[in-house]
Amino acid sequence: ALPGIYTQMQEVLEGTRAKVAQSLNATADEIVLSENTTIGINIVANGIDWQPGDNLILSTHEHPGNRIPWYNFIKRYGLQLRILNVQEDDEQVLDELARLIDGRTRLLSLSHVSRRTGLRFPAQAITALAHQHNVPVLWDGAQSYGAIPVDVKALDCDFYTFSGHKYIMAPQGTGGCYIRRNRIEWIKPSWIGSHSQKDFDLVGGLTLLDEAKRFEFGTRNLADQGGFGKALDLWQAIGWPQVFAAIEAYTDRMKAALSAVPGVVLETPLPYAKSAGIVTISVPGFTSAGLYNSLLEHERILVSPLEHDTSMIRISTHVFNTDEEIDRLVNGIRRIQKSGY
Repeated sequence: ALPGIYTQMQEVLEGTRAKVAQSLNATADEIVLSENTTIGINIVANGIDWQPGDNLILSTHEHPGNRIPWYNFIKRYGLQLRILNVQEDDEQVLDELARLIDGRTRLLSLSHVSRRTGLRFPAQAITALAHQHNVPVLWDGAQSYGAIPVDVKALDCDFYTFSGHKYIMAPQGTGGCYIRRNRIEWIKPSWIGSHSQKDFDLVGGLTLLDEAKRFEFGTRNLADQGGFGKALDLWQAIGWPQVFAAIEAYTDRMKAALSAVPGVVLETPLPYAKSAGIVTISVPGFTSAGLYNSLLEHERILVSPLEHDTSMIRISTHVFNTDEEIDRLVNGIRRIQKSGY
């Protein structure tokens, strides 16, 4: 019976791949199914033929998953790291980026949505500018995929990497990476194994699959990937336009409620077109750790303190959140302002 079950599980896996591809406006042969966002970053990082003196561009708002792999390569290959300052003015961002790119720039690796402030990067314009200089672009979609529409063809990006467990609410240990068709051969496979191949012999001959799943290998948790596909089915049944509209409306209401509290500083851009399902605030005089602990203990509201910043807390919004939770959050902040943690 086992071969039959295994065949069925493979069909489930390929079904998930097709659903992920559809959700991104990609084709199934451009999708790697992996365990998290960072694996996609590593596939790209390990696949570039780096030379000493090459440079790469990150931003000031990157997650450790989009820093640490690159920091490792800077040391290993003698690369130069260039940092793009994140700001709300798109023109300033593009002007600075134009100054950072030169003939030795090998890659841009940036967040589509900042995990610090929820700012939505002008992804299409940034990709277009990079491509004018023949520089490929990788977008970290951990905070965007499932929260805002993502169309990799419209973005015209080379790589797009994402999680299943965040806004999609798939099992932990799911995610993937889009590799544009003409970049599959360009990325040198550094981490492959059984199932990466189309054909091999016993004396060194090897032909890899000519699709993105050449970067998948070995025994994997197919049940979790099935769960990823099931989660996509649920959102598809609700309707992505309804999901995106609900997150937008709720996030706008939360911003309005928090902005009405004297002393609260909204760190996230107010217009939703410049943001996503993240609201970041600071409350002068109070630390992020103190706010996190007090809101969790008293109001049962879970926020996220950010590393390397002792003042800001991040609130993530989704379709299941209620207006009553906004009231509890606001009342909790007022309580802390009045009488401390």
